[in-house]
Amino acid sequence: MEKQKVSSDFSYKNYTDTEVSVKGTNILDKMTDNPNFTTPIPALADIRATISSYTAALAKAEKGSQDDRVIKNSWRAKLEDQLKDLSMYVQLTSKGDAVIISSSGFDTNKKPGTVGPLYKPENVVVKMGDNKGTVWFSCDAIDRAAFYEFEYAEVTADGVLNWVHKTSTKHKLLIDGLTSGKQYTFRVAGAGTDPSRVWSDQITTFVI
Repeated sequence: MEKQKVSSDFSYKNYTDTEVSVKGTNILDKMTDNPNFTTPIPALADIRATISSYTAALAKAEKGSQDDRVIKNSWRAKLEDQLKDLSMYVQLTSKGDAVIISSSGFDTNKKPGTVGPLYKPENVVVKMGDNKGTVWFSCDAIDRAAFYEFEYAEVTADGVLNWVHKTSTKHKLLIDGLTSGKQYTFRVAGAGTDPSRVWSDQITTFVI
């Protein structure tokens, strides 16, 4: 049986302020009197006390002062650390057994998989920049895109397009160095693990 890895990331990337409290409580409930985990580290009582203090601080911070939010963040950081330490205990105790891990309330890390072709970019916009020869080129964010590939080319009389290629982790890019008064065409594609590209419709415009 293939061993599983216990998920130990309880940061804002994965859990909102409310969600991390709910998740922590669910883990405590499932691990309490669980015969698979007889000597949890840290102690469940310590984590439960942290959750109680964090929940109170969270409620106060919703309409409170900046100091209240700082206190809330401090309690959250402590809770994240305790849950991470507990996940390490679960990993060692379970020896990677998915059934035992599931009984603890913890999740397992998902295996990375190959993502197929991404969606065709939508809401593609080419907007003139503040300086001559510059444009802002953007599209809507594409789910699962690791980065974006932007291309542009000057429109010539012979119809041959010599594409200039640029990449960015963001779905908005400032392009400069264009010739004012010339006509250009633009296209963009989201990029992931799949080598194929689904390009947007081309936008052709004169650059100011």
